[in-house]
Amino acid sequence: MKNKYYLIVSLILPLSIAAQSAQERTKIASFSNKIGNQILKEELMRESNNATIRVTNYLKNNPAVKKRIFFGEDNWGIREIMDIAPNGEIIYAETYNDGASKTARANRLYTGGSLGINIQGQNMIAGVWDGGNAQSTHQEFMVNGVTKINLLDGADYQSHPTHVSGTIAAQGIVSNARGIAFNSSINSYNWDSDLSEMLSQASTGLLTSNHSYGIGQLGSIWFFGAYDSRARQFDNICYNNPYYLPVVSAGNSRNETTAPGSTQLTNKFGWDMIFGHANAKNIITVAAVQNVSNYVDPSSVIMSTFSSYGPSDDGRIKPDISMKGVAVYSTNSSSTNNTSYASMQGTSMASPGVTGVVLLLQQYHNQLYANYLKAATVKGLILHTADEAGSYIGPDYEFGWGLINAEKSAITIRDKNSLTSSKSVVEELTLNNGTTFTKTITANGTSPLKVSISWTDPAASTTDVNSGTIDPSTKYLVNDLDVKVTKAETTYYPWKLQGMADFAGAPTNISTNNVDNFERVDINNPSGTYTITVTHKGTLTGGLQNFSLIATSDSMSTLSMNEAIAANDTKVDFYPNPAKNYIQINEKDKDLLINIYDVSGKLVLTSKLADNKIDISQLVKGNYLANFINKKGVIKNFKFIKE
Repeated sequence: MKNKYYLIVSLILPLSIAAQSAQERTKIASFSNKIGNQILKEELMRESNNATIRVTNYLKNNPAVKKRIFFGEDNWGIREIMDIAPNGEIIYAETYNDGASKTARANRLYTGGSLGINIQGQNMIAGVWDGGNAQSTHQEFMVNGVTKINLLDGADYQSHPTHVSGTIAAQGIVSNARGIAFNSSINSYNWDSDLSEMLSQASTGLLTSNHSYGIGQLGSIWFFGAYDSRARQFDNICYNNPYYLPVVSAGNSRNETTAPGSTQLTNKFGWDMIFGHANAKNIITVAAVQNVSNYVDPSSVIMSTFSSYGPSDDGRIKPDISMKGVAVYSTNSSSTNNTSYASMQGTSMASPGVTGVVLLLQQYHNQLYANYLKAATVKGLILHTADEAGSYIGPDYEFGWGLINAEKSAITIRDKNSLTSSKSVVEELTLNNGTTFTKTITANGTSPLKVSISWTDPAASTTDVNSGTIDPSTKYLVNDLDVKVTKAETTYYPWKLQGMADFAGAPTNISTNNVDNFERVDINNPSGTYTITVTHKGTLTGGLQNFSLIATSDSMSTLSMNEAIAANDTKVDFYPNPAKNYIQINEKDKDLLINIYDVSGKLVLTSKLADNKIDISQLVKGNYLANFINKKGVIKNFKFIKE
């Protein structure tokens, strides 16, 4: 029998190297579903062991076949047999082959950047699963004689994972090769057993990971757009571990010259080309665009010639976001030295840039508010604040929600507790079965009022997983939340696309969205009072659904809120305000650590509460935000004026 092929495809055309503290990782891990993780771990290990047996038997019966080969220009490509399907088809893993920080506006978070903060990935860590390990001894990863690359499975180092890891964490000895989160570190894994290893890392507090590879069947077109078993397992891992956000490359299938890719290109003109775990709901799928040195308008963002277009079979918006993936200069591995670099292109090079941004945003939020964001919130922030790209206002199946803008995301985080008129709302909430959430705000200005919800959705059932059907009509959203904004008699709905009915058409915003687990409402030139309403269709699996609410406008204030469940009491009893030399804080807990920030979000004072007082005499006159965590783990915030 002539074998068809399945494919996992990698998408390539004062420093501190400590990771998040053990206490922080333990706190994140406490939110994981431990029972669910144990059941999933056993399932994944069973699948992995069975695959190993099948591959071993296949290689024994086919001695001329090599398990791993290298291919492409300079042998950058890696292809490895991962499994044998029941019908004899081979499942392959395969890789696809300084403007990034400017394209993403991440450089504005660095020391000396326009935001006036020092967010560079310090003490943060990302997982990287790839076709081998990064070269840990490369000069870009060595700090004071210690490597920033944690090799966790003993695989050989290769050029592709070295380049990907450098795009995230290279420290910048060669300035053009500096990574997005250049003070961060990397947990480096080979891609075999990736699912069980991801589960292990997520359950112990890992916040994000990069996956510059995909999976699909080389002999058929059904897998394009398919929600397959790997997409489902990615969603399972994320749902059980709500702070974990994988970042995945969209693929390079738009330059395919052989079937089935060329057939799909002929049939659908470049759309419906994303496959495998890149179609999961709870991840960020990244498209590759050219360098954007200065964003002015949508025409500033030029699509690469190779980046795969969506949608998923059920019409979900894929890819989610765009990032530079053309001519990305980064670290390269070498058997003779630790100083090799290379310029590469592909969505493999775009996704690690987004992974780096996730680290920066998590670091910034933790610095300001002493806690990390849930994965749905980080994803929501990135999609909410993206710059427009493409032919139409709103999302599309080429650029997703647009070009990533780390600066706007950071400002949204900073301004959610603005001391003057608020410019953003960022809240992590819960909707119970049969309940409605409402929030009334005022908004004014020339920039749009944007209101988003984002949630980590349960994985679709095993019976719904696609294993061979071309473009099924199945909907994979499990808990279908809806957001709308009303003013008087006018209702504003979220953006949505038309799926298989119209790949290239303009998005609409005239009805509810029933496929995406990120929804955004845009209202131009807002003026007056608006009510945000979040509801759900059907019955919520598990009886509830956590979700994140994000809203931004030039000027905004909250008038009232009716939440699905009561929030923790975060009111702070303190005086005087304005204050000159000290603030009295009436808390029963002793030795609380108080953090104080100026209006730019910069941490200006950290001090223990002594006799219920904190000395502020050294602060300059102005407005300040303070916060602390009480013994029950409740974060409390308050604002004051220093005379």
